[in-house]
Amino acid sequence: MKISIDPVISSRIKAAWKQLTPDQQRQIGPSILRANQQAVTVAQTRKAPSTSAEPHQLLLAHSALTDDSDGVLTSLDAGAVIDVDRDGVIWGTGKYEELDPGWTEAFAVYLESLLPAFGGKHPFSAAPQVIQMPNAVQIGLAGDWGTGDWRTAANPAPSTDVRNHMEILQPHITIHLGDVYYAGTSDQEQRLLVNLWPKASIGSLALNSNHEMYSGAKPYFAAISNPPFAMQQGCSYFALENANWVIVGLDSAYFSPESGLYMDGSLGPDGGTQAQFLQQQGAKGKKIIVLTHHNGLSEDGSSATNLWKHVMSAFAEGTSPGYWYWGHIHAGVVYEPKAPGNVLCRCCGHGALPWGQASQLDGNPNVQWYEHRFAKDPDIPQRVLNGFAILYLDGPNISEVFYDENGGVAWP
Repeated sequence: MKISIDPVISSRIKAAWKQLTPDQQRQIGPSILRANQQAVTVAQTRKAPSTSAEPHQLLLAHSALTDDSDGVLTSLDAGAVIDVDRDGVIWGTGKYEELDPGWTEAFAVYLESLLPAFGGKHPFSAAPQVIQMPNAVQIGLAGDWGTGDWRTAANPAPSTDVRNHMEILQPHITIHLGDVYYAGTSDQEQRLLVNLWPKASIGSLALNSNHEMYSGAKPYFAAISNPPFAMQQGCSYFALENANWVIVGLDSAYFSPESGLYMDGSLGPDGGTQAQFLQQQGAKGKKIIVLTHHNGLSEDGSSATNLWKHVMSAFAEGTSPGYWYWGHIHAGVVYEPKAPGNVLCRCCGHGALPWGQASQLDGNPNVQWYEHRFAKDPDIPQRVLNGFAILYLDGPNISEVFYDENGGVAWP
């Protein structure tokens, strides 16, 4: 059986595209064509592209707009894994793989959010909470987790196993680093995040993300105004503080360029409310841990992103955060200390989505560890283990552990 796009989704994409202004179409059009070329190449060669994957929500957008004029859909079998690229991206047509037709829902919702009838993005809240936490506290982190229980009891979804094993460890606080799929709609936020997230004894928090921005972040902001995320009080950035530590969660998605599908992280304008908040927390003289959805470094750790510059510019000369955790890339990676400041950077975006072995990380001098062990998944043999992290703060001391989806210690 060949893959297909839900005809309702295709109709929504076509209708929304026609209502965009010519300028909007010019801004988005080149990205659609680049993604389509990758999809065509993979369909024809049965090999992953040599360049980094284009956003998965765009790969079949051209097929939806043109009724599959280039034959991508009719040449791809449903439920098939084609290849794994050097970044670890699984080029397959199964659920949540790179060529899953379900990603087109994200593109449809994104286009509709650009139309005047949608009413624009949710207003940005500038009332961050500074939440006191115990001096001895355990904090659970998982990124890109919002996939739901999409499998069976015999072979659970990775998100199910991550939730269950995080709950067993009983962290005092749990934090989602963002992304509810496919498009952060009201139904998805409720079913896949609010109803299922592993709640904690003190409380839970959630970051904004590119996928939640596709719905204008309206469902996301509703979610963080109510349990289990009510202690955020509807604000997408916050701080957790005790006598020695400040953990600063930032919204890297809201001000990300809309025309780029919110893929590149940003804290907003220089001197804006988030930058000021981060400066205020850094000025307290305590050890700082930064949390964002978007990545501060490229996956291989070789280059800094614009978000790195935004975050680091908020610190006084000679100071920096001690740790920085992010998601967005669906891998588990511990990087070598990053100058300036020898920041300890970690990618914790492997909470749920299928990911393969990222060969570019093998023997990489920028990387201390990455999750490369196969999950022994009967449905996706190429998939490596998903997982989460727990931070253990005890006075001025910290220890961090990455756990895999089975509850085993993955690092250190």
